Amino acid sequence: MVKSLGTIVKLSVVTAALALLAGCASHGSVDGDLASQLAEIRATANSAMQNADAALSTAEAAQAAAEDNSEKIDRMFERSMYK
Repeated sequence: MVKSLGTIVKLSVVTAALALLAGCASHGSVDGDLASQLAEIRATANSAMQNADAALSTAEAAQAAAEDNSEKIDRMFERSMYK
């Protein structure tokens, strides 16, 4: 009986150690997955920021062109009023 109780305790200790190691291994795997997802999110955010900067630049250029056209139309209208 004592021999089987000792074996049960040893098996319990080994099982607990394996469970801890498996838990640490899976935790490391989860950390790796999270790190790769975070890197992907950062890359996507950087790409979105570049696209937004390009869109802003295009919008500013379009606004400047619209203002130039408005000024030209105003000058043309004023000239036609003087004739």
